[in-house]
Amino acid sequence: MGQRSERQSNIELLRIFAALGIILLHYNNAGLGKGFLAVEPDTINQYFMLVFETLCICGVNVFVLISGYFMRGSKKRDLLKPIELFLMYLIFELAACLIKELPKGEGLSLKTFMGYFSPSYWFIFVYIALYLISPFINVMWEHLDRKGQKLLLITAISLFSVYPMFCEVMTSVSGTSIWDEDSMSIYGLLQGINTVGITGSEGGYTIVNFVLMYIIGCYLREREDDIKKMKLWPLFVLLALNVFAIMVMVFAAHLITGNPYSGNTAWNYEDPLVISESVLIFMIFAKMKIKNSKLINILAGASFPSYLIHINILEYFGIEEAVNRFLPMFLLHAFVTIFGIYVISFVIYKLYDLCTRPVFKLISNKWKRRRFIEI
Repeated sequence: MGQRSERQSNIELLRIFAALGIILLHYNNAGLGKGFLAVEPDTINQYFMLVFETLCICGVNVFVLISGYFMRGSKKRDLLKPIELFLMYLIFELAACLIKELPKGEGLSLKTFMGYFSPSYWFIFVYIALYLISPFINVMWEHLDRKGQKLLLITAISLFSVYPMFCEVMTSVSGTSIWDEDSMSIYGLLQGINTVGITGSEGGYTIVNFVLMYIIGCYLREREDDIKKMKLWPLFVLLALNVFAIMVMVFAAHLITGNPYSGNTAWNYEDPLVISESVLIFMIFAKMKIKNSKLINILAGASFPSYLIHINILEYFGIEEAVNRFLPMFLLHAFVTIFGIYVISFVIYKLYDLCTRPVFKLISNKWKRRRFIEI
């Protein structure tokens, strides 16, 4: 739903890679693709999965950062756009439910139907909320001078990234034998003093983190000329060091808990290292000199719909068997699955768009009053 005066193919390519990264995260996810659940522990395959997880964990942050970068100057929001997104979500999930459940011949219970509208789609609702409040963020941002903008950014990162992450790490450690018999009371205390909420920072799956990433996007737009003057190789070096630092945290959690996934806060979206990874990747793509590509721009249109579609089809790609194959075969399977799912999502989205575009165009022509939020 980002508003852009001109599509930049380098950033559109980043949207595609961010979407591919999110598909990979769910390929690994113990509850969705079940890759982490099935892979043999302490194998080369598992280590590759941990590295890929670390590289892709910033996908959601990148999406939101791009929104802040492009929507920073706009004080107007179209209410039809979140309605379109919500209806896309409803239609895709209803279609998935009918296609997957009716052939079973077991009827369709309310519980089964509601299961398709799972918490996995939290991103949609939080993003809609951000879209609607973003004009007010923009007004505040424009009324600050450069010093004020920098101070706001530092304050927001300190309050909603650095400090919450400290609380999350200590909360995680408090659940281990490092602490004494009163560790549970320490656990509750550390959750309660988090600046995001009483249950902690919720892994960054919150509007707080989305607003933070949006503000970072605004800041990067203000420093657009400075980014253009930077050289690429230092950014790649910083990114490599950033990924290495996250991996150190991942393996530290592995040593403490005996499981690289349980109690691991290194992959939290509010982690300062995950946020800086998002920024570095964005800056690298922003500096890329790519001619305006119609193909990239068209393919990027499926970056958001792929988030809705891929969760329903991951189970058909044999991930649980593939993750323990010979490493080259596993890697080939992972890449073919991820890119294949994106292509499938693109085709489904284009068919959906072909069918619904006339309807939304009609609504757009008829609905003029009280349709826009404008400041």
